Amino acid sequence: MKQSVPASARKLLDSRWLKVGIGVKRWLALMLFGLMFSALGLAFGLRELYTTVELPAIFYYLTLQFWPRTIRMIILCLVGISATGFAFRHLNRVLLSAALPRNTAPIDLAETLIGRSRTRHGPKVVALGGGHGLSTLLSGLKQYTDNITAIVAVADDGGSSGRIRQEFGILPPGDIRRCLAALAEAEPLMTRLFEHRFQAGSLEGHTFGNLFITALAEVTGSFGEGVREANRVLAVRGQIVPATLDDVVLWAELENGEHISGESRIAKSGQRIKRVYLQPHGALAVRAAIKAIEEADLIIVGPGSLYTSLLSSLMISEINQAMREAVQAVRVYVCNVATEPGETDHFGVRDHLQALVEHVGPDVFDVALANSDDRQNHRFAPEWQGRTTIVPLDQTQDLPIRVRTANVINPANPLRHDPVRLARELMRVLEKERQMGRL
Repeated sequence: MKQSVPASARKLLDSRWLKVGIGVKRWLALMLFGLMFSALGLAFGLRELYTTVELPAIFYYLTLQFWPRTIRMIILCLVGISATGFAFRHLNRVLLSAALPRNTAPIDLAETLIGRSRTRHGPKVVALGGGHGLSTLLSGLKQYTDNITAIVAVADDGGSSGRIRQEFGILPPGDIRRCLAALAEAEPLMTRLFEHRFQAGSLEGHTFGNLFITALAEVTGSFGEGVREANRVLAVRGQIVPATLDDVVLWAELENGEHISGESRIAKSGQRIKRVYLQPHGALAVRAAIKAIEEADLIIVGPGSLYTSLLSSLMISEINQAMREAVQAVRVYVCNVATEPGETDHFGVRDHLQALVEHVGPDVFDVALANSDDRQNHRFAPEWQGRTTIVPLDQTQDLPIRVRTANVINPANPLRHDPVRLARELMRVLEKERQMGRL
């Protein structure tokens, strides 16, 4: 009858510990090297002791001298290796129990190390945008890399963010809050707490995360420093930075010639948007954002509100210029899967790309990723029916941005991308562009 290997032995013999890149083999080899030399030194000492000192008779039995030397060597090596492995395993358990929070579920340490090794050496990715689109993207990307910089739009002036901006005189924290929740390594309950929205009283409409960032901004003395501390407290993978620390307002020129200010008012105008711009002109980008763009392997803009989230950040001249010069990276625009009422009504992929080119020029993006499943039979929630449609694929061959298509729609919510599908396709785009020598 075949005997099963005990669970404790399987953990010690697990071949996953020998995988390349997780940083275990080198230290295990050094530990064995040290033990071997310690044992050798002890052997020399004992040999000297035997030849110079008359030992009690009990040492005859303790050192197994009644057996041949070969048998003694095998027995002592087995005992030593077993004791070392047993002690090493339980030492790890004690140290991990002290480092992890109480009542934490058991973790598969080997699998955790393998995953961390893979993401630690992942590509350097910059994701630029805002709203739900950026947080959706980030939640998928963090499965592939820890080297993420999220550059977040700060032109929001509605809802809780707008009230905080008006009452406290700081930049809107809402989009940054969503990104922190998406990239945080904190417990799931902490993420839920960060997204909790109060339903009554003077705090009605505010989220805990917005208030948390506001409090950090006051404690640290600046919004930028507060965001940096939030990154640290929540153990964020990568970093989240605002696009600018200047108090900017988004303006739009409508097709009827009217100019309207405020992100929340633009989409409610009922008119087609001709162009958007920031006031005051000359807003300065955060230095960490520019540095990340300069060092990136992959730069992603979108998904998100085309005019009020994406273009509001690209209108910052330093970011626009850095994007133009980032020829070392694959620069990808992710087209929305559905139109946005009041902003991109009746838009196809071509309309999105034309708006980008008209605002930022033809040399900012290399590739656009569009949803290939443009059937119009997807079922929207009742409040969206008749107000939005799936963005159709149309002719884009004459535009300066190459279009790749893939099924990246979220079947459960056709208004949004599926984060897993989207991140997987973006990694494929990066790999294909590298193979084609376009970097």
